Amino acid sequence: MNPLSFTYPLEGIASACGQAAFKGHFLCLGRWGDPSAAERSAGAIKHGDFFVRQWEVLPPYSDTRVRMRAISPVEKLQVEREVILEESAPVFYVQETVTNVGVSGRWYNMVQHPTIAGPFLHEHTRVFSNADVGICQESDHTVRSQWPVGQAGTGEKVNLEYSHQPDNHVFSFIVQPGAAFGWLAAWSPADKLLIGYIWPRADFPWINCWQHSENGKMWYRGLEFGTSGIHAPLEEIMRSGKADLLGEKTVRFLGSGERITTRYAGFLAKIEDEVTDITITDRKINIHCAGRDKAIGLPMAQPMY
Repeated sequence: MNPLSFTYPLEGIASACGQAAFKGHFLCLGRWGDPSAAERSAGAIKHGDFFVRQWEVLPPYSDTRVRMRAISPVEKLQVEREVILEESAPVFYVQETVTNVGVSGRWYNMVQHPTIAGPFLHEHTRVFSNADVGICQESDHTVRSQWPVGQAGTGEKVNLEYSHQPDNHVFSFIVQPGAAFGWLAAWSPADKLLIGYIWPRADFPWINCWQHSENGKMWYRGLEFGTSGIHAPLEEIMRSGKADLLGEKTVRFLGSGERITTRYAGFLAKIEDEVTDITITDRKINIHCAGRDKAIGLPMAQPMY
């Protein structure tokens, strides 16, 4: 079973591989959400264009380690990514270094966009995280939510831990203040399968939950984490005075030639009960479950400090 079986074709956007589509887990870089009208006329697309770019594989590489690089002439950004697989457990570690290759500094956002779909996603699929206070994207961002409940501007409330509600909102939450790491996981009780992510809070302080339903059934759930909790053009964020929200920045700045490195790990696990916490000690991911005195430990190939 592939929890990340999600695919969403995009009309009017083509790439060297044919019709463009959001798939599985992709990187939103440059922006999270739509470009402004002026940016669109200059070639910018929703979530940035790294998901349609050709990535160059960089030596050395092996069965458990690969490095790759992509450059966006539109975003004026370059990404160097290293992926390391743990040989003894279903765990992968990712490090991404983003460089501003333009002649001027720029505002940007960076969001990891894993999205689950069927058959892993069904009405009994559960989602857990250490999210805290949040907002609904379809509101004016003044209505506050408290994980796991998302509250829309209309007053509608959705329990985001569950997947049986036909809902099409996007809710954004900050990771619990004071936590060293943010984490997010989805669990199919029928399959006893968990997919999760964990990352340094300083790298990605926002958790974003996108839900897409059709005909009374939930089809997709975005398990997103990144630098922003406002799904809007960068220009709009700056003009609205919402570059800071809920005590966190919603945009970041990268000077010409400057670079930033972010890290995260993803994993699968067989579990039989709901998740209460996920932690990291040394090179081990610890999954704490209800009804278990001892955490399920997964080794990591790389420490995440």
